[in-house]
Amino acid sequence: MVRATGGGLALAVAGGALLGARGGRPSRAARLAGLGAALLAGSVLADSAMEHSRANFRERRMYAAPLVAGATVAAGVATALSRASAGPRRLVFRGAALTGLAGTVFHFRNILSRPGGLSFNNLFYRAPFGAPGALVLAGGLGLGALAAEEREPRAAGRALGLLGAGGLFGLTAEVGLLHFRGAFQNPAMYAPVTAVPATGLALAAATLRPSPARLRLARGALALTSVLGLVGTGFHAYGVSRGNGGWRNWTQNLFQGPPVAAPPSLAGIALGGFAALRLLAPGRRG
Repeated sequence: MVRATGGGLALAVAGGALLGARGGRPSRAARLAGLGAALLAGSVLADSAMEHSRANFRERRMYAAPLVAGATVAAGVATALSRASAGPRRLVFRGAALTGLAGTVFHFRNILSRPGGLSFNNLFYRAPFGAPGALVLAGGLGLGALAAEEREPRAAGRALGLLGAGGLFGLTAEVGLLHFRGAFQNPAMYAPVTAVPATGLALAAATLRPSPARLRLARGALALTSVLGLVGTGFHAYGVSRGNGGWRNWTQNLFQGPPVAAPPSLAGIALGGFAALRLLAPGRRG
């Protein structure tokens, strides 16, 4: 499954590059948002493929998330490279958002259907309630990238900024729950549950009432969030290595250890935030 996931991700990126080979170059804001959508969708593809494989894809609809995420990776890469063929990409991004919403409903149903209902035990060990939201965000960032080319820049910037801030708050809840399950055994586990919501607040403030000072603060906070995403990937890889057999036993430890594919989603949201700030900056048009 790991090889299939890696191959699918590579194929999606290559397909997106091929689709984006024609047409005019998009604005910088559209490129940032498109890449953010692709990075988020890539995280969803890898994470959902692994987790649904662990559940043996016992329901056919479990194939939807990795397949739609793969299409969204291709659409995001193409959007970052070219303005051409916006219509089909819009359909893909809308499909991603709808698939993510449906997945959220299914995950909550999975949690509530277990003995004890909405309990910490079920939130810890059943379908992760916030995971499908990343696909909603990927679709939203993709639509925002297209809007940055077609609509008034500040309106697109506000939409992207509020979406990014909401995504950061939602991600904080998911990460906080899972790091709480891990008893915050490493002090570094506090970093995302403190820095990420602060970034969300800075981005929301800059979006609702943009000013040079707020925009600078939000840019700095988003840069820190991007670094957290990269560093978090390293920490999660280290967590996998601590399992019995380390990386030599990767076929088991990747399933049992912390999700290596999850932290890059922070960088994906941050790219969307940078796109929003660029559109909101005075005198900028993308």
